[in-house]
Amino acid sequence: MNRDTEIRLIKEAVELHDRGETQYQEDAKTHSTERYVSEEVFAKEKSKLFLELPTVIGAAGEVPNIGDYHSVEWVGGLPLLIVRDNDNRVRVFANVCRHRNARLVETGSSGCRRRFSCPYHAWTYNTDGKLIAAPEFETGFSNLDKDKLNLIEFDSQVINGIIFIHPNPDKKLPENFVADEIASGFDYLNMQNQRIYKRRDYILNANWKILAEGGIEAYHFNVAHKNTLAPFFLGNLSTWESWGPYMRMILPKRPILGAKELPEAEWDMRKMANIIYNLPPGLMILAQPDNVSLIKMVPLSAGKTRIEEVLLVDPPKDGSDNWSEDELKMHETNFNLVNKILTEDWELGETIQANMQSGIVDSIHFGRFESALTEFDRQYSHYMGVEAADV
Repeated sequence: MNRDTEIRLIKEAVELHDRGETQYQEDAKTHSTERYVSEEVFAKEKSKLFLELPTVIGAAGEVPNIGDYHSVEWVGGLPLLIVRDNDNRVRVFANVCRHRNARLVETGSSGCRRRFSCPYHAWTYNTDGKLIAAPEFETGFSNLDKDKLNLIEFDSQVINGIIFIHPNPDKKLPENFVADEIASGFDYLNMQNQRIYKRRDYILNANWKILAEGGIEAYHFNVAHKNTLAPFFLGNLSTWESWGPYMRMILPKRPILGAKELPEAEWDMRKMANIIYNLPPGLMILAQPDNVSLIKMVPLSAGKTRIEEVLLVDPPKDGSDNWSEDELKMHETNFNLVNKILTEDWELGETIQANMQSGIVDSIHFGRFESALTEFDRQYSHYMGVEAADV
């Protein structure tokens, strides 16, 4: 997001507020609840989306130093190992020993290693994924080529601090698959230099789309978040733009109304709005004034999703390796506040899922002012090869 875009977006939000409007679509849309409850649909999502599209698996700041690693599990139990190698490059391997398929490190673990030794038979790999040692290899495996037993690597790119992979190790990421406006948005958020504060993970009994959709509309703010978000935001006001499957949403806060009284040089989107980047099928970025939350969604079934929240913050202001007591207090407050607000959405999402599974109502509706949901549905339908929601 360059400065001209930042000014334009602030102006658009103020003008919409002054007219008593938000970003509308032409008509309300209706579609079936089947895609939220059907395991058959979920199986198709797995082949068409989760294991076929470029996927965000985290931020480079989660492995900031050479030898740092973090292990994650993607859809279908796909075990991934994110590593920063000796050349300071972020790489992504299968967290699987090539001997007997044992996991090299525990799922969800993080740390710093220059070597990864399998806990089963001590086959050992370096940060490049190369098999560098295996006990009695020449005796027991003399007919195998050690150079062909390196860790399986996924094609990956770090784009301004955000890690994308192709979840099929036999395929490459497409060229120019991230629009310049999305990539520049990561740069605007200084994602390259963010540091991880804390993470938490848990499983929800809800379809991943219900959870994602709750994050890209403001219609519910005054009701579902009446004591948390509502006092600071402008009701149902939001704007969005999309580039392919990826979306940027602006959720204006009350201070944006003071923009007209300030010179444009003092306009600051980070202080005047929350910024959301929706990067399906796996990640939502929530940018607030002094932190960035990664909300990772790993679909486990039609009705179950694993969530991982990661709070990223600026390095210590004094240039040291450790945050001050005041900084730690602020980060902890924000870490818990984000979870509190998300929980308000998640609890509703689980009841929505339960109601859908009961079959008592077989359709849902997106209003004219929930236009981002319709765009999300349009992109989803495109990649699934189905028709978008009916009017």
